Amino acid sequence: MENIKRLTLHPIYYLMYLKKYLFLALLFCTHAVIAQDKLIAAGPTGDLYINHTVKGKETLSVLSRIYGATPRQIAAYNNLNANAVLPLGVKLRIPLSEDNLVQQQEFATSEPVYHIAGKGENLFRLSQRYYKVPLANLREWNDLKTDVLKNGQAIVIGFIGGSKLAAMKADAPAANTQVFVKPPVIGAPVENPPLKDPNVMDAAVDGSREMKKGEMKPLTETDKFFAKAAADRAKKDAEAAANIVPAPVPVDQFKEANKVAPTEYRISEEDLRYLPKPNDEGYFGLVYNMDESTKNKINKAGDVGTFKSVSGFSDRKFYALLNDVLPGTIVRITTADNKTVCARVLGPVPEIKGAPALMMRVSNATAAALGKNDLPFSVTITYLQ
Repeated sequence: MENIKRLTLHPIYYLMYLKKYLFLALLFCTHAVIAQDKLIAAGPTGDLYINHTVKGKETLSVLSRIYGATPRQIAAYNNLNANAVLPLGVKLRIPLSEDNLVQQQEFATSEPVYHIAGKGENLFRLSQRYYKVPLANLREWNDLKTDVLKNGQAIVIGFIGGSKLAAMKADAPAANTQVFVKPPVIGAPVENPPLKDPNVMDAAVDGSREMKKGEMKPLTETDKFFAKAAADRAKKDAEAAANIVPAPVPVDQFKEANKVAPTEYRISEEDLRYLPKPNDEGYFGLVYNMDESTKNKINKAGDVGTFKSVSGFSDRKFYALLNDVLPGTIVRITTADNKTVCARVLGPVPEIKGAPALMMRVSNATAAALGKNDLPFSVTITYLQ
C-alpha cells in the first residue's frame, strides 16, 4: 500500500514543480520582450548609440530612413562595408547625434529614446549628456515633480524617427492585415483601365503620381518624402548659386568699417576703490550695477540654504551655488524684508542625500549680511543675461 502511494505522489509533485518553473520562465520572457520594445541609449557621453537587431530584408538604407543616420555612418560605426548585405538577426549599433536625436515629437510615430538612470543621477546630468536637452522638456516628457531620479528608472531623453519613420510605417502593411485579391473571371479578357493624361490630371482628386514601368502609380509616402528633400536641396543650391560673392575687402578697411565704439562706464573714485560698507550690496554689487541697464533681468524665487566659507565677513565678497546658471554670474538676492546683497555663482547646488531640495545655497557670510539665522529661508533672486 505504501509503495502504491509513493508511485502516485511522485508524478503529482513533478507536475507541480514543472508548472512553477514554466511560469517563471514565461514571466522572464515577457520582461525581456518589453525591454526590447524600448529604444535604450547606451555608450559614454559623446559616443552614444542604440542597439538594433536586423529583421526581415532590412538594409543599411532602410535603417538610415528609420533612424536618421546615413548608411555610411551606420556602416562605419559597425566596421561594415557601405554595400554590405545584413544577415537576419545580426545586432548593430545606431549612432546617436544632435541630428537624429530630436527634442520634440515631430510626428505621431516618433519613437521615444530612454535612458536608464544610474545611482545618484539627476535631470541636470542627463541634460548635459544628451545635447543640452532643456530640463523643462525632461520633466514634461516623464511627468516628474523633482530632478532626483531613482536607480533603474527609465527616462525619456528625446525622440527618433520623425517624418522618416512615419513614411516607412505608412508604406508598410499592418502586421495582421489580410489582403484579398478578386480572382479574374475565367474566359473573359482582363483589361486595365485606360491611363489618364498626366497633363490634365486633377491632383486634388487623383493624388500625386509618377510614371513607373509604363504605368501611372500613386507616390508612396517614402517617395513623397525623398522627392520633397530633393526639391529642397535643389532650391538651396539655386539660391547659393544666385548669390554673388563680393570682392575681398582689405583687412584695414574691414576693421575700420566694423569698428565698435567701446562702452564707457562712469565710475567714481570711491566705487573704483570699493571700501566695504555695513549696508551696501557687497563687492560684486558694483559689477551688477554696471550691467543692469544693458541686459535683460531674469527673476526666480525659492528656498535657500547655506555652506561654510571664510570669505565675506570683512571684504563683503559673497558667493552662491545655483543650478542652470553659468558660473561667474552675479545674482542679486532679496529677502522678504527687502534686504539685498549681490553674490557670485561658483557652480551648481550639490546633491546631499536626505537634505531638502533647495533652489540655491549661499555662504554663511551672505546669510549673515541678510540677517538670516533660521534655515532655510525664502528669497527672490535676479540675474542678467
